[in-house]
Amino acid sequence: MKIAADRFTRELEQLHRDGYVLFEGVLNAEETAQIKHGIMAAFEGKDERVMLQGPMFEHGEVFEELVDHPVISEFIEEVLGQDCQLSSMNGMRTQHHNAVSKWHVDEALFFPLPEGVELDARIQLPVYLMNALYYLEDVTEELGPTQVVPGSHRAGKDLGFTEHIESYNGQGPVSILAKAGDCLVFNSQIWHRGAPHTSHSPRYVQQVIYRKKFIVPHLSHDNNVFYKAPEDVIARANPRRRRLLGHNSQIF
Repeated sequence: MKIAADRFTRELEQLHRDGYVLFEGVLNAEETAQIKHGIMAAFEGKDERVMLQGPMFEHGEVFEELVDHPVISEFIEEVLGQDCQLSSMNGMRTQHHNAVSKWHVDEALFFPLPEGVELDARIQLPVYLMNALYYLEDVTEELGPTQVVPGSHRAGKDLGFTEHIESYNGQGPVSILAKAGDCLVFNSQIWHRGAPHTSHSPRYVQQVIYRKKFIVPHLSHDNNVFYKAPEDVIARANPRRRRLLGHNSQIF
């Protein structure tokens, strides 16, 4: 699937207004099946409570190609800038009553606002982190869909991790009932969660998080060790993918 550059006008408007965009059919059936199989293999032998495995670009070329997916990465660059980089790339597995079901924003709250203060509608918030979720099966309410509160990236409220939230400007949670091959892209500041997973079938999702270049990536700072992608991954990568993986020839 290929989206012409001028189509991003509508998607950019929605992202800045609502905080999220669902791109439909960005993966074909074969790609979807390969990615799902690869994530399932990464979880083999792991405790059922384990929910994340990564970085998945170490698990085969089908994952490497997601780093610079021709639709999603181009859209991400429109928002974060042409020098943005990968922050993390995890395969996700949720199972019966085992999901990230508490409401939160990713990382820190970047723009806290005093209680009762609203941003002027003319202000467009800068975006520092963006999350892309590739769905690998049709998502039903029983499988615990991603839920978001449209517009809440502008709320400036620290949620912590909470079971219950109020509506934002009259808007309550929306379930993203995506199809296999769809990709949800959202501002890290939007209120979101995985709804409770009541099915007895596991749900697999591929997560890719991108960041502005100046933000320290998960791939390095969690263990105070600078991560380097495997040499064979870098050798196969085109210039955009190398840059997204933090392999830059230019020294700043």
